[in-house]
Amino acid sequence: MSATANKTTIGVFVLVAVTLAVAAVVALGSGLLFTEKYTCIMYFENSVSGLEVGAPVVFRGVPIGLVKEISLEADPAHMHFYIPVVVEIVGGKIKLVQSGKAGAKDASLVESQADTPNAMLAELVDRGLRAQLITQSFVTGQLAVSLDLMPDTPLRLVGRSNLPEIPTVPSTFDRLTQTIKRLPLEELVNRLTSAVTGFEKLVNSPELCQMPAKLDNALNTGTDLLRQVRDKVSPLADSLDDAARSVSDLAKHLDHRTEGLSSSAGKTLETLNAALKDGKSAIGKFEKVVNADSPTVTDLNRALSEMAGAARSIRELANYLERHPEALLQGKGGPRK
Repeated sequence: MSATANKTTIGVFVLVAVTLAVAAVVALGSGLLFTEKYTCIMYFENSVSGLEVGAPVVFRGVPIGLVKEISLEADPAHMHFYIPVVVEIVGGKIKLVQSGKAGAKDASLVESQADTPNAMLAELVDRGLRAQLITQSFVTGQLAVSLDLMPDTPLRLVGRSNLPEIPTVPSTFDRLTQTIKRLPLEELVNRLTSAVTGFEKLVNSPELCQMPAKLDNALNTGTDLLRQVRDKVSPLADSLDDAARSVSDLAKHLDHRTEGLSSSAGKTLETLNAALKDGKSAIGKFEKVVNADSPTVTDLNRALSEMAGAARSIRELANYLERHPEALLQGKGGPRK
């Protein structure tokens, strides 16, 4: 019995020793025993279902730490609940490289790293470092903590712990959930129900049920109409062909007839041109005759003046004879002694 107990004790001792040796080799090989770690805290307001202790902490997809603790805190005065998540960031995962063109702000960041990790974290928070829950796998629903620079997001610090705090922002799913909550779902459902009811009434209405028969009748009527149109269009097309041939023949005859007409018209135009020239000459001569300074007009004016004088004398003679008709017998002035 003693020998059996001793063998069991020795076996357990050897197994524990081997396990510790393997763990030591792994730890020494990975450098975990000599790696500096920084503990931070972040407060989430919404559900962290799917986040477990040991879940990775990533910065833009690069693992930089692990989740060490998840708890729940309540504010009885305001009935507000916070979910503190303590994470452990492995030092040396992020290396800051100062370029030659780095500005004053970049230089201050490098100097803060030389002071304390807390100062560097505060500088990163001022620049927009935020924590957010992301999904590792849609199949298992496991979550991880993602860190990134989000300068456009509000800075929300709870300040309930002595550990350095990283502000949090709602996850994409949380923002979608809040958006859905703000939607008037009841009103939308009522409208959708009304729309479905109206569509159902329309589909089951007698008018719509009679629509296929009416469409069939309309199609038959259209087919008959097309047949009638085709029957009437065919003779019309033949008539149009005959008319086109007649017009072509007429054009040919007109071509022959217009040849002589063109020559006659040419001669007529020549005669008309000559007549126009003669008329132009006659008008020129007439202008010369009727000109105020022409001899013809002067003689004509003189003749007209003499004729006017003769007419005046005849009028005076007539007036005198009317008063003295005896002058025809006795002459002007009466009988002479």
